[in-house]
Amino acid sequence: MLATLLAGSSDRAVLAAVRSAVPEWLSAAVRPMPRVGLHGGMAGTLFGLGLVARLHPPVSRLSQRVAGWLGERRFEEFDLISGAVGACLAGYEQPVWFDGEDTGMAHGAAGVLVVSPQPELTAWLLKRAYVGQRRQGWCYGVPGITWALWNAGARTDAVRLMRSLCQTFDPDVNLYGRDADRLGICHGAAGVMLIADAFVREGVTGAVGLRDLMITYLTDRLDLLPDLDDTLLLGAPGVLSALFTVEDADRTWLRCLGLR
Repeated sequence: MLATLLAGSSDRAVLAAVRSAVPEWLSAAVRPMPRVGLHGGMAGTLFGLGLVARLHPPVSRLSQRVAGWLGERRFEEFDLISGAVGACLAGYEQPVWFDGEDTGMAHGAAGVLVVSPQPELTAWLLKRAYVGQRRQGWCYGVPGITWALWNAGARTDAVRLMRSLCQTFDPDVNLYGRDADRLGICHGAAGVMLIADAFVREGVTGAVGLRDLMITYLTDRLDLLPDLDDTLLLGAPGVLSALFTVEDADRTWLRCLGLR
């Protein structure tokens, strides 16, 4: 993701790094894998190839190969991270279902609503209480759920929840754990920032304060990024991609998070 965002840079050193990183990723990723999911599996490879093909169209031929490998496998999970929801976001359509009690974006009902707005599931999600939960992130809690409700058409309820989140969110309380948990997209400030920014771009101006609070939180802690891993959801590439994106970099990659 980060390499595709940096491909338009005028900095020669940055462009050299991009030219080096993309072939390395292609060599490592374009192969049959045990996992099929969007994050950590072949659906993720398919999604990444779509991004790279915008820079180098011949890469699109590799997508057919990966889609063929996916066609030989079954999606046994429904969720965004590992299952059918993630496949749909990658452009590989699958039947979508929901099973269980998880309300979140990563592994639960919110992720399903992003690709398949369902009135019954929306009503079920609205009956749950979230504001008192300590973890409030993209994967779990009000931020991801609120975006899913907005996407499903329950916009009055989504705005109500977003306003409540903006009034009650406390970084010292809601961002906790390891540096990856506090900073990253999955559990931390980068994910909250992206969701708040998505709402701002949809005209919900009340989310500006939360977005800007998260920008400050992250920029004050950039010195911690070298100690994070190299994954999108928990690592430095995700944090940097998020920061570039709220500063008007290309937003296409946000689809792998169920955002736009």
